[in-house]
Amino acid sequence: MPDTAEGDSLEELREKVEELEGNVAEGNSTVEMEAYDLKVRISSEEATAEELTELASGEIEMLTQRALIGEYQELEEQSLHGRLFGGE
Repeated sequence: MPDTAEGDSLEELREKVEELEGNVAEGNSTVEMEAYDLKVRISSEEATAEELTELASGEIEMLTQRALIGEYQELEEQSLHGRLFGGE
Protein backbone atom coordinates (compact mmCIF):
# COMPACT_ATOMS: atom_id res chain seq x y z
CA MET A 1 0.00 0.00 0.00
CA PRO A 2 1.52 3.38 -0.94
CA ASP A 3 2.30 5.88 1.75
CA THR A 4 0.12 8.94 2.15
CA ALA A 5 2.27 11.32 0.07
CA GLU A 6 2.39 8.92 -2.88
CA GLY A 7 -1.31 8.16 -2.53
CA ASP A 8 -2.13 11.88 -2.54
CA SER A 9 0.06 12.48 -5.59
CA LEU A 10 -1.52 9.57 -7.43
CA GLU A 11 -5.01 10.82 -6.60
CA GLU A 12 -4.11 14.34 -7.80
CA LEU A 13 -2.78 12.86 -11.02
CA ARG A 14 -5.97 10.86 -11.54
CA GLU A 15 -8.06 13.98 -10.98
CA LYS A 16 -5.99 15.90 -13.54
CA VAL A 17 -6.40 13.09 -16.06
CA GLU A 18 -10.17 13.11 -15.56
CA GLU A 19 -10.26 16.88 -15.97
CA LEU A 20 -8.19 16.70 -19.15
CA GLU A 21 -10.39 13.97 -20.57
CA GLY A 22 -13.33 16.30 -20.01
CA ASN A 23 -11.54 18.91 -22.13
CA VAL A 24 -11.02 16.49 -25.02
CA ALA A 25 -14.32 17.65 -26.51
CA GLU A 26 -12.30 20.36 -28.27
CA GLY A 27 -10.30 17.62 -30.03
CA ASN A 28 -6.96 18.32 -28.38
CA SER A 29 -5.57 16.43 -25.38
CA THR A 30 -2.76 17.95 -23.33
CA VAL A 31 -0.86 16.48 -20.40
CA GLU A 32 1.72 18.29 -18.29
CA MET A 33 3.76 16.66 -15.51
CA GLU A 34 6.37 18.04 -13.15
CA ALA A 35 8.92 16.34 -10.93
CA TYR A 36 11.36 18.50 -8.98
CA ASP A 37 12.52 21.09 -11.53
CA LEU A 38 11.74 18.91 -14.56
CA LYS A 39 8.62 19.36 -16.66
CA VAL A 40 7.08 17.32 -19.49
CA ARG A 41 4.22 18.69 -21.57
CA ILE A 42 2.70 16.82 -24.49
CA SER A 43 -0.42 17.28 -26.56
CA SER A 44 -2.16 15.43 -29.36
CA GLU A 45 -5.29 15.74 -31.42
CA GLU A 46 -5.61 11.95 -31.76
CA ALA A 47 -4.40 10.39 -28.48
CA THR A 48 -6.50 10.29 -25.32
CA ALA A 49 -5.37 11.96 -22.12
CA GLU A 50 -4.77 8.51 -20.62
CA GLU A 51 -2.43 7.56 -23.48
CA LEU A 52 -0.59 10.85 -23.14
CA THR A 53 -0.31 10.36 -19.38
CA GLU A 54 1.33 6.97 -19.89
CA LEU A 55 3.78 8.49 -22.36
CA ALA A 56 4.53 11.49 -20.13
CA SER A 57 5.03 9.23 -17.09
CA GLY A 58 7.72 7.30 -18.91
CA GLU A 59 9.43 10.48 -20.07
CA ILE A 60 9.40 12.16 -16.66
CA GLU A 61 10.74 8.97 -15.07
CA MET A 62 13.61 8.83 -17.60
CA LEU A 63 14.43 12.51 -17.08
CA THR A 64 14.36 12.12 -13.30
CA GLN A 65 16.70 9.12 -13.45
CA ARG A 66 19.13 11.02 -15.66
CA ALA A 67 19.05 14.01 -13.33
CA LEU A 68 19.71 11.83 -10.29
CA ILE A 69 22.58 10.05 -12.05
CA GLY A 70 24.08 13.45 -12.92
CA GLU A 71 23.80 14.61 -9.31
CA TYR A 72 25.40 11.39 -8.09
CA GLN A 73 28.27 11.77 -10.56
CA GLU A 74 28.82 15.34 -9.41
CA LEU A 75 28.97 14.21 -5.78
CA GLU A 76 31.49 11.51 -6.71
CA GLU A 77 33.66 14.08 -8.52
CA GLN A 78 33.58 16.40 -5.50
CA SER A 79 34.54 13.51 -3.22
CA LEU A 80 37.40 12.45 -5.52
CA HIS A 81 38.59 16.05 -5.80
CA GLY A 82 38.61 16.32 -2.00
CA ARG A 83 40.66 13.15 -1.62
CA LEU A 84 43.17 14.21 -4.27
CA PHE A 85 43.66 17.77 -3.07
CA GLY A 86 42.94 17.41 0.64
CA GLY A 87 39.71 19.43 0.76
CA GLU A 88 36.22 18.59 1.90
